[in-house]
Amino acid sequence: MKKIRIICFILLIQTGFLIQAQDYQQLLKEKRQKINYGFFNVIDVKYHHGRFLKNSQKLDNIMDNPYDAYDVRIGFQSTGLKKKYDALYGYPVYGVGFYKAFFKGGELGSPKAVYLFMRAPVIRGQKLRWNWEMGAGLSYGFYKYDPNTNPDQSVIGSEHNVYFNAATGISYALNDRYDMTLDFDLTHFSNGSTRTPNLGINLTGLALGFRYSFNPVRNYTKAVDSTFRPAVKPDFIHKKPEKYQRHSDIIVFGSVGGKTTTTQIYDGPTYFISSLSLDYAWAYHHIGKVGIGLDGFYESALRDYPTRIVNPGFNDLSYVGWHISHYLRLYRLSLVTQAGFYLSDHVSHKGKLYLQVGASYHITERLFARAALKTRNGAVADFIEWGIGYQFPFAYGKVR
Repeated sequence: MKKIRIICFILLIQTGFLIQAQDYQQLLKEKRQKINYGFFNVIDVKYHHGRFLKNSQKLDNIMDNPYDAYDVRIGFQSTGLKKKYDALYGYPVYGVGFYKAFFKGGELGSPKAVYLFMRAPVIRGQKLRWNWEMGAGLSYGFYKYDPNTNPDQSVIGSEHNVYFNAATGISYALNDRYDMTLDFDLTHFSNGSTRTPNLGINLTGLALGFRYSFNPVRNYTKAVDSTFRPAVKPDFIHKKPEKYQRHSDIIVFGSVGGKTTTTQIYDGPTYFISSLSLDYAWAYHHIGKVGIGLDGFYESALRDYPTRIVNPGFNDLSYVGWHISHYLRLYRLSLVTQAGFYLSDHVSHKGKLYLQVGASYHITERLFARAALKTRNGAVADFIEWGIGYQFPFAYGKVR
């Protein structure tokens, strides 16, 4: 009798497993019938070849020669689930990459970078596309300036720097899985004057690449159905974004930072910097704002540069300017570009024009954190701003 109960118990368990397996197979079958089942990933491999935008006469053996580089990255193809921004940007690919450059000569080292990127189409054809892309991250592996061991390296004073890349080019679909890409790109390395010298390194050239598209969901389903072949490229979900209500924002942003001066290179002190800006911005679209505003800066470096000031007051170390601005929204990020003009006479050594280029991360729709590079004399790096801001929407207009 006891053996019969054990046998019945085993049969009951096996029956339960069979029912669960059937249910799981039915669940997978239903999922497979849904649009865009799985995860749409890509792997890019690129080879770069180009020239330096030369800014130093001491590195002729490097900057008069071409450079080579490669990068490898993994990306995620959007499908339209985030319908507001996926559709507005033409269903972009975004992800993370690794970059390595090879320079002739030994003064600069062999820099590497880890970065985030986004690639989106300008024109999307059946097989041929015209794309744009941007990438930003952190680089390492530079041989920094040293007056004793590396005196000719007069362009960058730190081992770790910011990496930025912008590119435009074409891609051609060879088949469902493989694409070939050809881009013209610009690459910039800089530390934002946290260490001097900081002339920066600028590269321009062509990048030839291949892209492999895959859907890893098959690894989870082949044990149940080995014949199932998931799509490797999605069917984009075409939905009109919700109507947009035009409005204006008052944007307040405060920051702190540090900088070194060009007269105290290598081992000079780091000076405290702070700024406060007030911006009026008009939101003309889901993804764009234009504005005008005022900037106030406090810079302790002015006590020593361009001339030494004994017992400086607040007015000696502060200055103001005004700017025009543009904000481009990318999901939870906003790319911020501003062109400003100094109103204070005692900073004439900075020229008349300054730029501010940065990115804001929207913690909420109103509260954001921002990192931005401020320049002087046009496009010469001055310092990096790290700060928090808040925007106050008002003056709501028509819904379009």
